[in-house]
Amino acid sequence: GTSMWAIGMSEPDNGSDVAGLRTRAVRDGDDWVANGQKVWTSGAATADWLYLIARTDPDARPHRGLTEFVVDMRSPGIEVRPIVDATGNRHFCEVALTDVRIAGDCLIGEENASFGQVMRQMEHERGGIDRLVSNRLLYEDLRRSGWLDGADPLVRQELAGLETGYRIGRLLVLRETLGQAPPSFSAATKTFCTELEQRVAAVAARAAGARATLWDPDGGLASRIARGVCYAPAYTIMGGTTNITRNIIAERVLGLPR
Repeated sequence: GTSMWAIGMSEPDNGSDVAGLRTRAVRDGDDWVANGQKVWTSGAATADWLYLIARTDPDARPHRGLTEFVVDMRSPGIEVRPIVDATGNRHFCEVALTDVRIAGDCLIGEENASFGQVMRQMEHERGGIDRLVSNRLLYEDLRRSGWLDGADPLVRQELAGLETGYRIGRLLVLRETLGQAPPSFSAATKTFCTELEQRVAAVAARAAGARATLWDPDGGLASRIARGVCYAPAYTIMGGTTNITRNIIAERVLGLPR
């Protein structure tokens, strides 16, 4: 069979700051009881399970005292509210947990040791292929559209830049996949690839001109470009903002002082 999963990480006041999470899970006998709020939880409205990160030791240092759980989304006390984004999509959700009971054997990894686990998991998320190819089909369809003036040297320069970016991004993703990249280097992969995705949307918008303001239910190329322009800022926010990833590159990869 198959199942849908969502990750309960970001919170209203702690988007990229995992150490600042406030959702609490308190032991009650062999079980745990969770209370708190998550936001920007992709796919929560259709998820069967929630991979929840909660604070289990409020007296520990911020990077300590966090634990991961698997939570059945059918559990009493879970309320999911979809968030409509600028493109009309509803995959982002807000999740409220009120006295949600979690079985003791649904704890993942070690109690109060989630931060290290999350950082390693985010290495995979930030260095994944989806960071590179989300706008690839849009780019390919634009090239076939006839809207690009191949005789214009500025257009050729932009296309050459995108093609070069895709090749560099592919090598970065492969390094992550093959385990050849140094620790924390996925931050560089995500920064480069998601900024490339934004460049693709910008080039497409310039090529489409006024057509990039159209929005039609049939999902034609102009409408897809309009959606791409609206959604592009999210690429450098999801999975850690570019400000966060650049700090990681500076401090953990290059060893620069804070």
